[in-house]
Amino acid sequence: MAETDLHRQQMIDLLNALEEHYRDDPHVYVTGNIFLYYLDEDKVRQAVAPDIFVVHGVEKKTRRIYLLEEEGKAPDVVIELTSANTKLEDLNTKRLVYASLGVREYFLFDPYGEALRPTLRGFLLENGQYIPMMGNRLSSEVLGMELRLEGGQLRLYDRKTGERLRNHKESEAERRAEAAARKAAEAKAAQELAARQAAEAEMARLREELANLRGKKP
Repeated sequence: MAETDLHRQQMIDLLNALEEHYRDDPHVYVTGNIFLYYLDEDKVRQAVAPDIFVVHGVEKKTRRIYLLEEEGKAPDVVIELTSANTKLEDLNTKRLVYASLGVREYFLFDPYGEALRPTLRGFLLENGQYIPMMGNRLSSEVLGMELRLEGGQLRLYDRKTGERLRNHKESEAERRAEAAARKAAEAKAAQELAARQAAEAEMARLREELANLRGKKP
């Protein structure tokens, strides 16, 4: 469960943004706060529940759990929203687990700024170990995104377009606005066509009337 209301809202915003970004890709699975089951070195099944994770190359579908031995693919990216209560687990236990599973990028964000300095940290997997990422803006090669802090919130930006990822509500509003703009453009085009056809019809009528007048001259 989310640590606080702020943690929950940040989790929802990030999940929404990622789900919306990959909405048309059937082979990218985005989820969070569900159990990921794996086998440890002794072949004993263990479980961890990442706040957010993204897996490329698996079917996008509704799951109750993520069973690694069945899916055949570990998450590519994990994001944990940490706190004073979870800091040690996130930086130690979970970091070791994710590295052993082959999670390529691991990010931690502290919404309250009480546990981490800096509040956003990232790790890149190299030779089975995590190497810290540097900088105020962290780049995810796997996602093709940049992680930025804005007003105390973690935001995701598309590196190709430079645009911030929209959540479901924002994207739906954007789609409605685009649909309304298309409808208005179509209505305007129809009006212009009707006006053009009316003008052409009037010109034809006038030409016919002029021809008739000329035909009546002695």
